[in-house]
Amino acid sequence: MRYNRLVNTIVGAGFILLATAATASGIVIDKIVAVVNGEVITQREVAQYLFPLYEEYQKESTGKNLDDKMLEAEDMIMDQLIQDKLILSEAKKAGIKADDDEVDARVNKIIREKFGSEEKFREMLAIQNISLNEMRSVLGNEIIKSKIVREKVGYKVVITPSEVRQYYDQHLTEFVEPEKAEVLNILVRKKKEGDDEGTKELIRKTKSFLDNGQDFEEVAKKYSESPNAKSGGSMGLIKRGEMIKEIDEAIFALPVGGVSDIVETPIGYHIFKITQIVPARSKDFDSAKTEIEDAIYQKKINKNLEKWLKELRENAYISIK
Repeated sequence: MRYNRLVNTIVGAGFILLATAATASGIVIDKIVAVVNGEVITQREVAQYLFPLYEEYQKESTGKNLDDKMLEAEDMIMDQLIQDKLILSEAKKAGIKADDDEVDARVNKIIREKFGSEEKFREMLAIQNISLNEMRSVLGNEIIKSKIVREKVGYKVVITPSEVRQYYDQHLTEFVEPEKAEVLNILVRKKKEGDDEGTKELIRKTKSFLDNGQDFEEVAKKYSESPNAKSGGSMGLIKRGEMIKEIDEAIFALPVGGVSDIVETPIGYHIFKITQIVPARSKDFDSAKTEIEDAIYQKKINKNLEKWLKELRENAYISIK
C-alpha cells in the first residue's frame, strides 16, 4: 500500500515541520491524508510517529536503503493509525466517550507519577512542542479505545493472581525503572518570525554567565523563557528516554553538578544542569503488578481483537488521499 508520502519531506530535507504550513493570516493548515469512517488522519499525526524512526534509521542507513526503510515505516504507521480510527469510529457508534473528569484523572496520574507538579508537566509539553489540548485529546482517545475494546473483546478475559506472580518471576528484566536525573533548565525560545541571531546571542550570553560561576537558578530566573523560570528552572526528575533525543542525550551525558552545552531543539535553545542522578532499579512485585496485569490482559485479548479489527476493516469506509 502506498500513500502520499511524508517520507520525501523527512528524508529529502533532513528535518520536519510536522507537515504544517502557516498562511499569511497565521492559520495552520494540516493536510488530511486519510479518512476512516469519518475519522481523519492528518500529516501531523503520521509525521509525529515517523520522524523519531527517521532519526533512528539514519544512524545505520543512507540513500535508497534509508528511503526503503522509511517507506515501510510509513505504511506501518498508516496501518496502525487506520486501526486506531476504526476503533474510535466504532466507539462513537456505541456512544462511548471520555468525559473531562476521566481525562483529568489520567492527566493527574501522569503528573503525580512522572513529574510531581503541573508546572514540570507543562514544561515537558513545551519542550516536546505538544500543547495541553493535544495531550488531552490523545489521552481521551486512549480512554475511549480501551473502553470499546474491553466491551467488545475483553469482557471474557480472566486473570488469576498466580498468573501475575508467575509472569513477574519469569520476566524480571522487563521490570527495571530507567535511570533518572533531577534537572534544571534554561530556555530561550526561537522567534517565530525574522532573524534568530538575537536569540542565539542571548543564549550564548547566558551560557557565559554560567561558565563564569554565576548560580544556575538565579540565571534561570532572570533569563529563562521557560514556564519553570520562577522556580530556578526546576524540571524535577526526568527518566532516561522520556525527552526528545537531543535533550535526553545532553542530560544523561552529564555528571551530578554538570552543566550542558547549548542544546538546540525546534522550540529554542536550552542549557541543562544535573543536580541528582537516581540509578536504574528493578521494580518490586507490588509496583509492577498493574503493569503485569495489563500485559497479560493484552496478550489474552489479542487473538479476539485481531478478528474483530478484521471485521471492522472489511465493513469500513477507508479513503486514502
